Amino acid sequence: MAQEREDLIYSLARSMGMGESQKAKSSSGKYNAETGTIYSNGHMISKAAIEQAKVYFTAQYRKMAEIDDENTRQMAMLYEVAMEAIGMMLEGSSGNTGSGTPTG
Repeated sequence: MAQEREDLIYSLARSMGMGESQKAKSSSGKYNAETGTIYSNGHMISKAAIEQAKVYFTAQYRKMAEIDDENTRQMAMLYEVAMEAIGMMLEGSSGNTGSGTPTG
C-alpha cells in the first residue's frame, strides 16, 4: 500500500512538470499515521493542513469537472488525483474503506 501511495504521488508530480532530477533532489516524504502529519523536505505538514488541501482539491475538481473544455478537464483530472491520493493516505491511517470521489 505504501509503495502504491508513493507511486501515485510521484505520478502526480511528474504530470505537473516535476522531472526525475527534481525527484532525486527532494527527500521522500513520510506520513505519521498516529499524528496525522507528513514530514517532507524538512517540513512538517499538520493533519489540519492535509485536510485543508483535500477540501481545496475537491472544490477545484468539482468546479473544473463541469466545464466542457479539454484543457480544463485535464486539470480536473490532476485535482482528482491529488484529492484521491490524500484520501487514500487518510483512509489508510484510519482504516476507512470508503471512496473519496465526490458524487455530485
